[in-house]
Amino acid sequence: MTPTAGRPWYETAFGPHYPLLYAHRDLTEARRCVALLPALAPLGPGPILDLGCGQGRHLHWLAGVRLPVLGLDLSWSLLTAAKRAAGGLPVIQGDMRAIPLRAASCSAVLSLFTTFGYFGGVRAHDPVVREVARVLAPGGHWFLDFLDSERVAAQLKTSAGTRRRRTGALLVEERRELADQPRRVIKTITLQAAPGCEPAAAALGIGPQGLRYVEEVTLFSLDELTGMAAAAGLQPVAAAGDYAGARLVPGASERWLLVYRRGNEEGAQL
Repeated sequence: MTPTAGRPWYETAFGPHYPLLYAHRDLTEARRCVALLPALAPLGPGPILDLGCGQGRHLHWLAGVRLPVLGLDLSWSLLTAAKRAAGGLPVIQGDMRAIPLRAASCSAVLSLFTTFGYFGGVRAHDPVVREVARVLAPGGHWFLDFLDSERVAAQLKTSAGTRRRRTGALLVEERRELADQPRRVIKTITLQAAPGCEPAAAALGIGPQGLRYVEEVTLFSLDELTGMAAAAGLQPVAAAGDYAGARLVPGASERWLLVYRRGNEEGAQL
């Protein structure tokens, strides 16, 4: 297997193979998510920042909101795909812990499909939340689409294990388990070329030795998320438990859709 030691997992996981692994997370799902957002809170006049935009499936639909929108991601390979999907919307490469935008420049920041929780314990994510708050204009909103941590943790206590499948040119092995301190999902992913598909796999960055890496996403409680937001000057204003806008019930929801508002210190209106 190609070694990834010494590199953060998210520098490997979001390579050219990523859209193939999560092909079921498609444009239809992204459309449902984007359609819900203005029902939860105003998007404002823009710009809207899609933070961790990936291959651009949400940008594809955000192009229709008739507001200034831009995407940011660390992965250059996914940004290349996002440029095609975004219909001319600008995309930039950057780290969400140091967003390369000026203060108070965005009316909304979107963290969609679990683009949060990559860096370890609660305190390791404070820089992300502070950066979100910094780039939000007074009265602006942070839309956070996260796992139902309680449901996922309960499922993993009884159903942790290994799944094998083929997707396109790749053979995929995924082992999921629950870890503590901090509580998090650990997913060990092993990728190899399917027989006869070596050239196609190589185009996805999977060579003859294959690739193995470990994803880790922290399972925050609602209180932890709200506490991080409050420390950065963001207050909860809306929530939903799925992309249809159902009531959020911890432990029983499909997703946690959470909206936090930056305090309107200057009296400005968005």
